[in-house]
Amino acid sequence: MKRAYSPFAAGSLRLRLLSEADLPSTLEWRNRDGVRQQFGTSDALQWDQHAGWFQRYLDKPDDLVFIVEDAATYARIGQVAIYAIDAVARNAEIGRFVVAPEFQGNGLMRQGIAALIKFAGEILELASVYLQVRESNDHARRLYTHLGFVEVSRADGMIKMERSIDDHV
Repeated sequence: MKRAYSPFAAGSLRLRLLSEADLPSTLEWRNRDGVRQQFGTSDALQWDQHAGWFQRYLDKPDDLVFIVEDAATYARIGQVAIYAIDAVARNAEIGRFVVAPEFQGNGLMRQGIAALIKFAGEILELASVYLQVRESNDHARRLYTHLGFVEVSRADGMIKMERSIDDHV
């Protein structure tokens, strides 16, 4: 069973757990051209697939998807996730980053990812996080490098990047 977490504030943003009411928006965001191609499955998802994924997600205690919101207006900026949370190894994978089209290109998702890293350190008490990015996704690789991630390996067109968590998120 998934643990409930209170919304997590970081600067002008807050992270709150994904709810069923968010599914129409997250499906629309994820299915956009240019976005879905960055996921493992680049086909457009259908509603029943997305709703089925959400039901399975609810049973995973090591998988947390957050909606990134403006802390003042609660406008939904996008989605970030932390999963494969390993409390013993004190690490987890982050990803599933999707921005609402009206907020694309203004740096808010960079702040949302930084907030997720801060949540990982302060709330989950993790020592590091890692992610996978396509070799061809230069924009995302630059963003992750700017956030302190370093490349640790490459395989099958994917790059694994990792960063330790400290007070400089």
